[in-house]
Amino acid sequence: MEMTGFKSFLFSDGEYEHLVYAKGEGKPVLIMHELPGLTSYTRNFAERLIDAGFQVYLPLLFGKLEEKGSVPKGYILCMTKEFGYLKAGTSAPVSDWLRALARHLGTSMGNAKIGVIGMCVTGAFAIPLILETNVGAAVASQPAVPFKFGYLITGKGDGPWMSQLNISDDDLLMAGQASTNQGAPLLIQRFADDRLCPHARVQRLQESFPNTGTLHEYDAPADGKSKHHALLTEEYDKANIPNANHPTRLALQRLVAFLHSHL
Repeated sequence: MEMTGFKSFLFSDGEYEHLVYAKGEGKPVLIMHELPGLTSYTRNFAERLIDAGFQVYLPLLFGKLEEKGSVPKGYILCMTKEFGYLKAGTSAPVSDWLRALARHLGTSMGNAKIGVIGMCVTGAFAIPLILETNVGAAVASQPAVPFKFGYLITGKGDGPWMSQLNISDDDLLMAGQASTNQGAPLLIQRFADDRLCPHARVQRLQESFPNTGTLHEYDAPADGKSKHHALLTEEYDKANIPNANHPTRLALQRLVAFLHSHL
């Protein structure tokens, strides 16, 4: 499987193996794709970062390349041992694979600092990566696990799940400490009406990174939709007549400035 203009290589940590796509020049950034997979929306996001002066790395973690899928289908694909069966409070084996990849990228670039971006199902996976000393900046965009389909549809069903994450409490604690000690800040972003990523979850992240975490929550654009989610990808591409103050444009602008400032 290939993406035009991208190079690719297989990377293994001894247990799991995934294809990684790479393109661009400049500061390295590892992008972890969201549900339903490595879609054209994610590729477009990567291209915007390339245009902003970054070299991007895109591992294909599940699904088919640029597959047009759905959230339920992507959810089923992630119900695996590698993704920790999407259990709350558990760091999945895929986060160990991602940490190994981050170390590999740093070593291959002369110990360069790298940025890491998690979105949706991978949103919280940016957190354990901060434990790698070559990670200079991390982004958790709309972390969506765990989530409730009932709440997604109706907006009802509040509960403790809303502040939970699909990483361990120990990793969260250690990453918060490492972020301060290593000067590796965390940028947290979501739409205010996002039902896959509740406010309580990003609030917990901000509280876990009191000195280095910055949270931005964006009011929904006036487009008639009752909820929004994929801040940097699908919502960006589908924005109706966006201007510089559109939340998707502000989110990308802040992310680019954040990465340039800390890498």
